[in-house]
Amino acid sequence: MRKARHAPRSWAGPRSSGSPLLLVDAEAEGGAKASLILQNAETIRLVAPGGNAISVVNLAAGDKILGCVLEGGRHFGMAVKETIREK
Repeated sequence: MRKARHAPRSWAGPRSSGSPLLLVDAEAEGGAKASLILQNAETIRLVAPGGNAISVVNLAAGDKILGCVLEGGRHFGMAVKETIREK
């Protein structure tokens, strides 16, 4: 089980308008940590224990979500090579 901590973030990508994004910091029972950057929209959902979907707009600190810890980044489930440049 993971405990989620989230905070709203704004990010302007290659498009001309910014997308409202959400940063979710999670920690697995074994101590592995993960950060997720998700679009802050009703249609973006995570899976709660028991298999129920939980929309990220209803996600609260301390909520438990299911996940899988893998190496590298993912986009729509596909592995991607990624880099982050902070300015």
